[in-house]
Amino acid sequence: MNEYILNLLEKNAEISIDKDIIEMRNGYREEGVPTILTDGLNELLLIARIKQPKKILELGTAVGCSGIALLKALPSATLYTVENREKSFLSAKENFKANGLENRFFQFLGDALEKIDEVGEGFDFVFLDCNKSKYKDLLPKIKKIMNSGGVLFADNVLFRGYVSGEVKPPHRFNTIKNNMRKFLDMITSDSDFITTISDIGDGVSISYKR
Repeated sequence: MNEYILNLLEKNAEISIDKDIIEMRNGYREEGVPTILTDGLNELLLIARIKQPKKILELGTAVGCSGIALLKALPSATLYTVENREKSFLSAKENFKANGLENRFFQFLGDALEKIDEVGEGFDFVFLDCNKSKYKDLLPKIKKIMNSGGVLFADNVLFRGYVSGEVKPPHRFNTIKNNMRKFLDMITSDSDFITTISDIGDGVSISYKR
């Protein structure tokens, strides 16, 4: 992304994102824990605030940074969040409680493709940020449990420039690249969705379900 635009987005993030969340996110990143990039988080919160969802599904909790940010930005919302790694699941649980959100979230431990059948339906907003190779398999399931007028926000859809072809991926990332391209083809060719894709953060797609 253009450096001038990046600087503007960074300035906006400084005033729009809770400083405690940024500090927590930065601390985890220093430990090597993958968490959403600042401009991606800023975009996520912008779209969520515009939508004002009551019921949110997050696939890929990690340590809870994005989930906490969403709940703080949307005081009337409830979050259903799925995480595959037990260590991250437990860290997120503590972080949600430390932020006084214990009555506003429901956690599920396990693979997103399996747990999505347990979370229920009627979601106004879905944040997709789990195993990148599974986005394409999750999409039909997500579509079924989303309300009309709901928004699907998917992160890392350009995955380090490998998906767009700007950077040649190492062999071990070819499956992610190919599967993410299939996801993007599916979501952009589905007439039930209106979709935009941008290079914010590591690439995001935003889809409105008709």
